[in-house]
Amino acid sequence: MERAEMIKKLKAKLTEKRFVHSVGVEYTAATLAFVHGEDVRKARIAGLLHDCAKCLPTEEKLKKAKKFGLPISDVERENPDLLHGKLGAYYAKEKYGVTDEDILSSITYHTTGHPDMCLLDKIIFVADYIEPNRRMIRDLTEIRKEAYEDLDKCIIHILKNTLEYLEDEGTIIDDMTKKTYDFYVK
Repeated sequence: MERAEMIKKLKAKLTEKRFVHSVGVEYTAATLAFVHGEDVRKARIAGLLHDCAKCLPTEEKLKKAKKFGLPISDVERENPDLLHGKLGAYYAKEKYGVTDEDILSSITYHTTGHPDMCLLDKIIFVADYIEPNRRMIRDLTEIRKEAYEDLDKCIIHILKNTLEYLEDEGTIIDDMTKKTYDFYVK
């Protein structure tokens, strides 16, 4: 599917704010891909589509995941919004014609990451966090700099901040986020 068609479909499915964020992630992913030697086209597609299922109502995410036979963890059952990565990968394949496994993986894991990520997984994980439309959060300026110098160091920094934030908020932490952090710290 051509980018223009993807844009048209996304605009119909996302809020204006989420659409602007998705284009920001597309742009950021492309620049990171260029710097780190990844396929820029793949990075753009993954960045653009990473949140294509984000705006589904919370309970609908759970219903759709069950309907499509996607695995659902206990944490995702308690917080169905976490399913938007898995659903997004499903929609990228079924509704946007994406067949590239790296793109689908990077959409699936853009929120939690996973141990031993491929380069595209890392790029989308980081681009989602640092894109230009993000509100300023702790260490963001430093993290943005790290993204272009050392992706693994940047990922550790993002995961550390995310885990601390979730703990401070008393929010349930997805096991995959912790496993990813432990993998990259070691």
